[in-house]
Amino acid sequence: MSGDAVPARHPHRKVLKIVLAAVAVLAGVKLLTSGVDALTGPPAPAQSALFGSWSGAAASPLARSVPLRVKVPSVGIDAPLMRLGMDADGAVAVPPMSVPAEAGWFAGNPTPGERGAAVIVGHVDTDWGRAVFYPLGNVQPGALVVVDRADKSHAKFRVTSVEVVDKGRFPAQRVYGTGDDSGTAQLRLITCGGAFDGKHYADSLVVYAQLVGVS
Repeated sequence: MSGDAVPARHPHRKVLKIVLAAVAVLAGVKLLTSGVDALTGPPAPAQSALFGSWSGAAASPLARSVPLRVKVPSVGIDAPLMRLGMDADGAVAVPPMSVPAEAGWFAGNPTPGERGAAVIVGHVDTDWGRAVFYPLGNVQPGALVVVDRADKSHAKFRVTSVEVVDKGRFPAQRVYGTGDDSGTAQLRLITCGGAFDGKHYADSLVVYAQLVGVS
Protein backbone atom coordinates (compact mmCIF):
# COMPACT_ATOMS: atom_id res chain seq x y z
CA MET A 1 0.00 0.00 0.00
CA SER A 2 1.24 3.47 -0.78
CA GLY A 3 2.58 5.47 2.16
CA ASP A 4 0.96 8.62 0.72
CA ALA A 5 -2.15 7.82 2.69
CA VAL A 6 -0.24 7.91 5.97
CA PRO A 7 -0.53 11.27 7.77
CA ALA A 8 2.72 13.14 8.44
CA ARG A 9 2.01 13.15 12.17
CA HIS A 10 0.48 10.05 13.70
CA PRO A 11 -1.86 10.26 16.70
CA HIS A 12 -0.30 8.47 19.67
CA ARG A 13 -2.86 5.66 19.61
CA LYS A 14 -2.30 5.02 15.90
CA VAL A 15 1.49 5.16 16.24
CA LEU A 16 1.40 2.55 18.97
CA LYS A 17 -0.79 0.29 16.84
CA ILE A 18 1.44 0.73 13.81
CA VAL A 19 4.67 -0.01 15.63
CA LEU A 20 3.42 -2.94 17.67
CA ALA A 21 1.95 -4.52 14.55
CA ALA A 22 5.18 -3.98 12.68
CA VAL A 23 7.39 -5.61 15.29
CA ALA A 24 4.96 -8.50 15.59
CA VAL A 25 5.18 -9.17 11.85
CA LEU A 26 8.95 -8.90 12.04
CA ALA A 27 9.02 -11.86 14.42
CA GLY A 28 11.46 -14.36 12.98
CA VAL A 29 10.62 -17.87 11.86
CA LYS A 30 12.52 -21.10 12.27
CA LEU A 31 16.06 -21.10 10.93
CA LEU A 32 16.41 -24.08 8.63
CA THR A 33 19.62 -23.57 6.71
CA SER A 34 21.71 -21.05 8.62
CA GLY A 35 23.27 -23.59 10.95
CA VAL A 36 22.36 -21.48 13.98
CA ASP A 37 20.63 -22.96 17.03
CA ALA A 38 17.05 -21.66 17.02
CA LEU A 39 17.14 -21.20 20.79
CA THR A 40 20.15 -18.90 20.66
CA GLY A 41 19.15 -16.94 17.60
CA PRO A 42 21.19 -14.36 15.67
CA PRO A 43 24.14 -12.38 17.09
CA ALA A 44 23.18 -10.49 20.23
CA PRO A 45 24.59 -7.02 20.91
CA ALA A 46 27.60 -7.00 23.23
CA GLN A 47 27.25 -5.34 26.62
CA SER A 48 29.55 -2.60 25.38
CA ALA A 49 27.07 -1.84 22.62
CA LEU A 50 23.96 -1.93 24.80
CA PHE A 51 25.41 0.31 27.47
CA GLY A 52 27.69 2.38 25.27
CA SER A 53 26.87 5.44 23.21
CA TRP A 54 28.36 7.74 20.62
CA SER A 55 27.90 11.46 20.28
CA GLY A 56 29.15 13.91 17.71
CA ALA A 57 28.14 16.90 15.66
CA ALA A 58 24.95 16.44 13.67
CA ALA A 59 24.79 17.46 10.02
CA SER A 60 22.02 19.71 8.72
CA PRO A 61 18.99 17.74 7.48
CA LEU A 62 18.64 17.09 3.76
CA ALA A 63 15.74 17.56 1.38
CA ARG A 64 13.40 14.64 0.83
CA SER A 65 14.71 11.93 -1.47
CA VAL A 66 13.73 8.30 -1.85
CA PRO A 67 16.29 5.92 -0.31
CA LEU A 68 17.59 3.17 -2.57
CA ARG A 69 20.12 1.21 -0.52
CA VAL A 70 21.36 0.85 3.07
CA LYS A 71 24.89 -0.12 4.04
CA VAL A 72 26.45 -0.92 7.41
CA PRO A 73 30.03 -1.78 6.41
CA SER A 74 31.21 -2.86 9.87
CA VAL A 75 28.79 -5.81 9.92
CA GLY A 76 28.59 -6.52 6.19
CA ILE A 77 25.10 -5.21 5.46
CA ASP A 78 24.59 -3.87 1.93
CA ALA A 79 20.98 -4.15 0.80
CA PRO A 80 18.46 -2.60 -1.58
CA LEU A 81 15.47 -0.84 -0.08
CA MET A 82 11.83 -1.16 -1.01
CA ARG A 83 9.10 1.29 -0.14
CA LEU A 84 6.82 0.19 2.70
CA GLY A 85 3.40 1.63 3.33
CA MET A 86 0.63 0.26 5.51
CA ASP A 87 -1.33 -2.93 5.06
CA ALA A 88 -5.09 -3.42 5.12
CA ASP A 89 -5.04 -3.75 8.90
CA GLY A 90 -3.40 -0.36 9.41
CA ALA A 91 -0.01 -1.82 10.28
CA VAL A 92 3.34 -1.05 8.71
CA ALA A 93 3.99 -3.47 5.88
CA VAL A 94 7.24 -5.43 5.87
CA PRO A 95 9.35 -6.87 3.04
CA PRO A 96 8.02 -10.20 1.72
CA MET A 97 9.72 -13.28 3.10
CA SER A 98 10.43 -14.21 -0.53
CA VAL A 99 13.05 -11.42 -0.74
CA PRO A 100 15.10 -11.94 2.45
CA ALA A 101 18.04 -9.92 1.12
CA GLU A 102 16.00 -6.69 0.94
CA ALA A 103 15.07 -4.21 3.67
CA GLY A 104 12.33 -1.60 3.53
CA TRP A 105 11.85 2.04 4.47
CA PHE A 106 8.60 3.24 6.00
CA ALA A 107 7.16 5.95 3.76
CA GLY A 108 4.96 7.30 6.56
CA ASN A 109 8.02 8.80 8.27
CA PRO A 110 10.71 11.11 6.83
CA THR A 111 13.11 9.67 4.27
CA PRO A 112 16.63 8.97 5.58
CA GLY A 113 18.42 12.31 5.81
CA GLU A 114 15.30 14.40 6.29
CA ARG A 115 14.53 16.11 9.57
CA GLY A 116 12.93 13.64 11.94
CA ALA A 117 13.18 9.90 12.41
CA ALA A 118 13.47 7.71 9.31
CA VAL A 119 12.69 4.02 9.80
CA ILE A 120 14.18 1.02 8.00
CA VAL A 121 13.03 -2.51 8.85
CA GLY A 122 14.33 -5.89 7.82
CA HIS A 123 13.92 -9.54 8.70
CA VAL A 124 16.54 -11.36 10.72
CA ASP A 125 15.74 -14.75 9.17
CA THR A 126 13.18 -16.61 7.06
CA ASP A 127 12.18 -20.23 6.49
CA TRP A 128 15.20 -20.48 4.20
CA GLY A 129 17.87 -19.12 6.54
CA ARG A 130 19.49 -15.79 7.37
CA ALA A 131 17.97 -12.56 6.15
CA VAL A 132 19.21 -9.02 5.52
CA PHE A 133 19.49 -7.83 9.15
CA TYR A 134 20.84 -11.07 10.61
CA PRO A 135 24.23 -9.45 11.49
CA LEU A 136 22.72 -6.23 12.90
CA GLY A 137 23.26 -7.43 16.46
CA ASN A 138 27.01 -7.04 15.97
CA VAL A 139 26.82 -3.29 15.34
CA GLN A 140 28.57 -0.93 17.77
CA PRO A 141 27.95 2.73 18.69
CA GLY A 142 29.93 4.93 16.31
CA ALA A 143 29.49 2.54 13.38
CA LEU A 144 28.88 4.10 9.97
CA VAL A 145 25.55 3.66 8.21
CA VAL A 146 25.22 4.92 4.64
CA VAL A 147 21.95 5.36 2.76
CA ASP A 148 22.14 5.84 -1.01
CA ARG A 149 19.36 8.15 -2.19
CA ALA A 150 17.60 8.79 -5.49
CA ASP A 151 19.08 12.31 -5.72
CA LYS A 152 22.50 10.59 -6.01
CA SER A 153 23.55 11.72 -2.54
CA HIS A 154 24.87 9.35 0.12
CA ALA A 155 23.52 10.18 3.59
CA LYS A 156 26.06 9.23 6.24
CA PHE A 157 24.93 8.34 9.74
CA ARG A 158 26.72 7.25 12.91
CA VAL A 159 25.15 4.79 15.31
CA THR A 160 24.45 6.59 18.58
CA SER A 161 23.05 3.67 20.58
CA VAL A 162 21.72 0.14 20.41
CA GLU A 163 18.71 -1.16 22.29
CA VAL A 164 17.05 -4.53 22.78
CA VAL A 165 13.47 -4.30 24.02
CA ASP A 166 10.72 -6.74 24.89
CA LYS A 167 8.12 -6.67 22.12
CA GLY A 168 5.40 -6.27 24.71
CA ARG A 169 6.97 -3.00 25.86
CA PHE A 170 8.14 -1.62 22.53
CA PRO A 171 9.03 2.13 22.93
CA ALA A 172 6.92 3.33 20.00
CA GLN A 173 7.24 7.04 20.61
CA ARG A 174 11.00 6.93 21.11
CA VAL A 175 11.63 4.77 18.06
CA TYR A 176 9.31 6.61 15.70
CA GLY A 177 10.34 10.00 17.03
CA THR A 178 6.82 11.30 17.63
CA GLY A 179 6.57 14.31 19.86
CA ASP A 180 10.33 14.80 20.10
CA ASP A 181 11.56 16.91 17.19
CA SER A 182 15.19 17.75 17.89
CA GLY A 183 15.57 19.38 14.48
CA THR A 184 18.09 16.75 13.42
CA ALA A 185 17.94 13.86 10.94
CA GLN A 186 17.72 10.51 12.70
CA LEU A 187 17.59 6.92 11.49
CA ARG A 188 16.26 3.74 13.13
CA LEU A 189 17.12 0.23 11.94
CA ILE A 190 14.74 -2.38 13.35
CA THR A 191 14.75 -6.17 13.38
CA CYS A 192 14.14 -9.08 15.76
CA GLY A 193 16.38 -10.47 18.47
CA GLY A 194 16.51 -12.16 21.84
CA ALA A 195 15.38 -15.68 22.67
CA PHE A 196 13.65 -17.76 20.02
CA ASP A 197 10.91 -20.17 21.14
CA GLY A 198 10.69 -22.11 17.90
CA LYS A 199 8.17 -19.69 16.44
CA HIS A 200 8.90 -16.12 17.54
CA TYR A 201 11.72 -13.96 18.84
CA ALA A 202 11.01 -12.36 22.20
CA ASP A 203 12.60 -8.97 21.55
CA SER A 204 13.13 -6.21 19.03
CA LEU A 205 16.58 -4.86 18.20
CA VAL A 206 16.64 -1.12 17.52
CA VAL A 207 19.73 0.69 16.23
CA TYR A 208 19.61 4.49 16.57
CA ALA A 209 21.72 6.66 14.26
CA GLN A 210 22.24 10.36 13.53
CA LEU A 211 23.06 12.10 10.25
CA VAL A 212 26.66 13.31 10.31
CA GLY A 213 27.38 14.13 6.68
CA VAL A 214 26.59 13.67 3.02
CA SER A 215 28.57 12.95 -0.10
